[in-house]
Amino acid sequence: MNLAQRGIKDISFLSGLSGLTKLYLSRNQLTERHLAPLRELKHLKLLDVSDNQIRQLPPDITSWWPGMEIGCEVLSLGGRLNLHGNPLTHPPIEIVKKGKAGINAYFDSLKGETLPLNEFKVLLVGDGGAGKTSLVKRLMGKKFNNDEPQTHGININPWEVKRQKTPIKIHLWDFGGQEIMHATHQFFLSKRSLYILVLDGRKDDKTEYWLKHIRSFGGDSPVLVVLNKIDQHPGFELNRRFLQEKYPNITDFFRLSCAENTGIDDFKKALEKAIRSVEIIRTTWAKSWFQVKQSLEKMTEPYISLQQYNSLCLKENIEDPAGRDTLVDFLHDLGVILHFDDLGLGDVHVLEPHWATEAVYKIINSTVAAANKGILKPAFLADILKQKKIGDYYYPPDKHHYIVELMKKFEICYQLITGDILIPDLLAVEEIRFEFEYARSLPFIFQYDFLPPSVMPRFIVRMQNDIKDNYRWRTGVLLENKAFNSTAVVKSDYEEKKIYIYVNGQQKRDYFSVIRHTIREINAGFKNINTVELVPLPEAKEITVEYDDLIGLEQMGKEFISIGKLKKDFSVKSLLIINTSNPDIFW
Repeated sequence: MNLAQRGIKDISFLSGLSGLTKLYLSRNQLTERHLAPLRELKHLKLLDVSDNQIRQLPPDITSWWPGMEIGCEVLSLGGRLNLHGNPLTHPPIEIVKKGKAGINAYFDSLKGETLPLNEFKVLLVGDGGAGKTSLVKRLMGKKFNNDEPQTHGININPWEVKRQKTPIKIHLWDFGGQEIMHATHQFFLSKRSLYILVLDGRKDDKTEYWLKHIRSFGGDSPVLVVLNKIDQHPGFELNRRFLQEKYPNITDFFRLSCAENTGIDDFKKALEKAIRSVEIIRTTWAKSWFQVKQSLEKMTEPYISLQQYNSLCLKENIEDPAGRDTLVDFLHDLGVILHFDDLGLGDVHVLEPHWATEAVYKIINSTVAAANKGILKPAFLADILKQKKIGDYYYPPDKHHYIVELMKKFEICYQLITGDILIPDLLAVEEIRFEFEYARSLPFIFQYDFLPPSVMPRFIVRMQNDIKDNYRWRTGVLLENKAFNSTAVVKSDYEEKKIYIYVNGQQKRDYFSVIRHTIREINAGFKNINTVELVPLPEAKEITVEYDDLIGLEQMGKEFISIGKLKKDFSVKSLLIINTSNPDIFW
């Protein structure tokens, strides 16, 4: 049964339809009170209540339908209660994503004393030198420094927003604006945050670049746009109505001068109001969870072992492994620690995220990495990461592996057969000369509305085993796969926001499918990134048709597509040859 978009408010009648196995109730403005009648539907195998207004789940919901898992996927899957797109705070969505085990652990933790979270992360992004650090200082009541050095990596500052009873604890994350470091933003940017985009009128307008960058990692999180340095550039302005229509998550625009303290008070009031309205600060936590969190925050070490973390939990009577796992993952989502279960990183909990990003920054920006076009010997890390001045972090040799694995996890680098580390973002800029028959190749184009700078480096990392004779450069690569007896060139054009694919060989259609699937997987890792897949015409490769159009025409039984520019019809089948055993393989 599908009641979506019918505006039905009273769904209690559904409890009498005991034979239902599938029920779709997305986009009906349902709240938690509408869930109770549904528990009588004992035969349900799938329940989709996505994109509603459900904020709280009943503590016993995991027992209502024993055969169903609970998740937050975009699409409803069989055997699942789908809660995607609901403003969940009890439990928060990060815990609901962990399924029944995480939900049960959360509710079990609340059987004792509880406290509201009252904590939130605010992220400042924008180009280097735009004034993010100066704005943070003004918010915290500190003096303006005209010679403020640029932030490298991130700075995290504690701040409090006053409230009637308990103040809200804010973590102000000030990100460096260097483009090469944008890939590290994925460590920390999240949907459970508020963003401040700081723009500088002196530079080329990159407003939409940053708005799309925020959207790709932070989803629909609210954004406050700051037009900074109006004392130097009083004419600096944006097309506000256009931007708000295109990016509805923009809360408001503010014209400021940190140097002259102009507009700071009004901005601060608007920021505090936006923070108070955020749902997650009202999330309830067990007191025992809070005490573990506070113990971690008081530690002076930049990291601890899994054994140390478990000992802290046992001290607070958190004995269930599911509860400990849920808590550590939630602390990661809040930005209190860094924690990764996979790739052998689960034994280290980083208590100071700055410790990790500072190491990545040092490696990426090292002179030896630049001189060697992105290739580093592991032995170089000792010198790159050593303490060179007072206040520098200490990176013991046994933690160098963790830093490299962290970079590999986020596809910032990969390890060569020699054991050396290669950072694609530092490869030579100029395309290497090689022979390739472009005229006989199968061409294809991914057209992006926003092409994240990390897409091509991540592609190079994923296809590392197919790179032919070290033919790789910063924006492209030559591939060879002997199993398919095929070669390919894949390269990006960031100005045009395109990735071009050319494939030759005996099984070029099959190899093309592998390449296309890899790029699609990378794209899927970003939120709200839109791509159009284009097929160049064989007689005029500058003219393209959309792959989806060709699929649609074929399904409609159309044999030809008319191209007015060329005054010619093209056979749909000649442009789109589908392998019947795998509909994702074509040409």
